[in-house]
Amino acid sequence: MAGKVQTISEIRRCSLDLLKEGWPAEEAAALASAIISEYTGMGRAAQMAFGERVPGADAAARIENAVARAVAGEPLQYILGYTGFCGHRIEVAPGVLIPRPETEEMTIMITSENNGFTGTVTDLCTGSGCIAIAIALAFPSAAVTATDLSGTALEMARRNICINGAAVNLIRADILNDDPSLVPLSNIMVSNPPYVTMHEKEAMHGNVLDHEPHEALFVPDDNPLLYYRAIAAVAETRLLPGGTLWLEVNENFAEETAALLSPGSYRKVRVIRDIRGKERFIKAEKNG
Repeated sequence: MAGKVQTISEIRRCSLDLLKEGWPAEEAAALASAIISEYTGMGRAAQMAFGERVPGADAAARIENAVARAVAGEPLQYILGYTGFCGHRIEVAPGVLIPRPETEEMTIMITSENNGFTGTVTDLCTGSGCIAIAIALAFPSAAVTATDLSGTALEMARRNICINGAAVNLIRADILNDDPSLVPLSNIMVSNPPYVTMHEKEAMHGNVLDHEPHEALFVPDDNPLLYYRAIAAVAETRLLPGGTLWLEVNENFAEETAALLSPGSYRKVRVIRDIRGKERFIKAEKNG
């Protein structure tokens, strides 16, 4: 694009031509609009209405670079360096899972159902810290802890906590192997652990497979509930009586995951569908 295009309309047209090589037309248009907006401050409507405007050389170069990265398959969130989550800016980078809309949906359920909450919350497998941060900001009087094993994820979570001014205590913990007592006693426990089976890779877009951390996504085909068994064991001793466990789950194993939570420990175990109708969440209330 450099040296050949000058106006917003020309940049947009060239960007679309390039992006359409790897993306459906509608997604390519959304990507082009988002990239141009990021570096010019012009939303999609403004791009269409004021297409004759000429961005500065620096903005044009940044757009060209971002489009090239998108054409190569890099996720937009990594290109921009951040994503939105529950109205907050969450920075992301390679090595840290990009927050999904489903995770945001579950977090909104938690905050909307617990107005004025002042207890203790633990987010297991926090990744970027998005869940813990959103909960901490929604419940400023709560004590919020987030755990992860990945040093890369913990560093990004720490950065996001600072950026958003959230009060979150970070703990490095391996829920598969460490003593559950590392986790604080909690009134609410939440987790979005790895849950995609290896054979499901075939249906995934290359920009996920080639760029996002596999250790944060995948579980063995012969042990798809690996993390949920560990979480259930942690919750058995660290979730307080009367407390609530929230899980984001693989839609293909929702009922099997719910079955891990025994009636002897939980009085209510619900499988909840997401906005697309998929069995995506589990809410369980501890006996107390």
